Amino acid sequence: MKKTITLLSVLFLGIASIATAQQQGKKATLNEDGNISVETVTLPENYYNPEQTQVFDLLWRFGEPAHPNIKNSRGTTLADLDNDGVDEILYGIWNTLYALKGDGSVLWEKPVSGTILLPPTVADLDNDGTLEIILNTGGVPNAGRVYLLDPVGNDLPGWPLNFDDHWMINAPAAADVDGDGVLDIVTGERVTGNQGFVHVIKMDGTPINANWPVEVAATPAFTPSIADVDNDGNADVVIAASSAGMYIFDNQGQVFPGFPVFDPNVNYSYQSPMLADLDNDGDLEIIGSNHGNAPGFYVMEHDGNYRPGWPIATSEWTYSPATVWDLDYDGTFEIFMSDRNTSGTPGVELPVVYGLNQDGGNLPNFPIEKYGGTEGVISIADVNNDGAFDIIFPSVITDAAGDGFIHAYNLDGSGEIAGFPLRPHGFTFMNGAVLGDVDNDGMLDLTANSYTLTFGTGVDSTFVNVYNLNVSYNPDTIKRNGYKGDNTRDGFVEIETIIGVNHFNAGSVINIFPNPSEGILTFKIPEAMQNAKVNIYSIDGKLAFYEERNLEPTSTFNLKHLNNGLYFVTISDGKHTSTAKWLKN
Repeated sequence: MKKTITLLSVLFLGIASIATAQQQGKKATLNEDGNISVETVTLPENYYNPEQTQVFDLLWRFGEPAHPNIKNSRGTTLADLDNDGVDEILYGIWNTLYALKGDGSVLWEKPVSGTILLPPTVADLDNDGTLEIILNTGGVPNAGRVYLLDPVGNDLPGWPLNFDDHWMINAPAAADVDGDGVLDIVTGERVTGNQGFVHVIKMDGTPINANWPVEVAATPAFTPSIADVDNDGNADVVIAASSAGMYIFDNQGQVFPGFPVFDPNVNYSYQSPMLADLDNDGDLEIIGSNHGNAPGFYVMEHDGNYRPGWPIATSEWTYSPATVWDLDYDGTFEIFMSDRNTSGTPGVELPVVYGLNQDGGNLPNFPIEKYGGTEGVISIADVNNDGAFDIIFPSVITDAAGDGFIHAYNLDGSGEIAGFPLRPHGFTFMNGAVLGDVDNDGMLDLTANSYTLTFGTGVDSTFVNVYNLNVSYNPDTIKRNGYKGDNTRDGFVEIETIIGVNHFNAGSVINIFPNPSEGILTFKIPEAMQNAKVNIYSIDGKLAFYEERNLEPTSTFNLKHLNNGLYFVTISDGKHTSTAKWLKN
């Protein structure tokens, strides 16, 4: 099979075939049988205007023929396979896993049995300093396997595992389920539409105990999520069966009381949830979306009840995986999910990306309304280096030339980031973007996959597209990256502690005004401090300002030189510490 590597290094200024008037595009939809269908839609006038964008470089594009019916979705995987400090790109095309270097060349390729559908999982399972690669395959005909590979693509002893050629559905997850300090592999097996199994497997290929695998009453619906849901000190496995409800299993393979939670109007497929403690009670909530006759976004408690304010109904089915993060470091998570909403009337924008608080209320500036919905992976990072987080997501549509969309919107409500949307060739439907510096030039790169759909009238192809975003690379400003947020796919999110800001509480807060401000910062503290140390940290935990001096109860600082964004201010005299958040705009 001939490989196609196109090294472009050209300015991304749009394509000549994009017209400024109305044009016919395509909208992709995932159907109940798992097949993708496409319909023609009329795009709004000036839907994509190159004059509104800045210049980005499409560094390179790697393409190969794709499976005629099944397309890889949910994005690529970035991982430093050769331990040289630079990430490689892992991407499966049909029955081959490729490891690509930052210049677009092939580091290695691994032929596999079956078809690759989702990005591989990468983790150092046994903490020996060497990464392992876990890959599921399935497809038609059924020839599925679970692969465990070393960093150069070789099978580890005893692998791959074959469960009667069944489809090993969705992606695997890596987590220490049995508590022995070594990560286990958690994955689903589809037997029929009415039977499936969930496996928890050790590195040697054996189950963690005699109670695994466990059976579910339909196809395992999504990549499992794993964490200590009920705060008993042991890991639990969260999985849904496509038409048979939500399950939670403890690490001994016993189903939680009250589970599975079954609603005949609710189905699950591909919408992997996240696990997080939304209300700080020590127990975890299950945060996700579903389709069926009652599609929507949900937060489910570990006892099977929905959290007050949830679920939230959507107008159509959604296959959105949840993205969860504490954006402003206030100890409260924000929740992001998406909808396929696309208006039948060109120019009419509909809600497509939702930002929600733990009670189901809309965050400020949400939902994002645009033409062309999304059911893909939502990443969170600062893609333009302005000190504020952005949300990155794909689209369900292409334009008349067959080019798709990768969007990035600022979470402060100021709209789409200059230079976006990016325009990879083909559909970005069900996919997403990952951020990193794959060519080691110190600049932030965005990697996204895309594919064409011809439905038998030609040869489909799938592509890896790498863009230089022309801002400095800072890994600390990438918070949720790709499918389920990180390469373990375990779905567990914890509150991140900012370095140097460990005592943020309501009892010792500085009164800052004005807030937000452009840099002249005045604050009040309960009493004067002698030899006070003033530390101001950026949102990624780096020290942005330091000064030691005697402080009066009211003091003013000129911080106009700092970049715009969220900061944490701490003042301490060694005995007392006062803290606050400050937004510079």
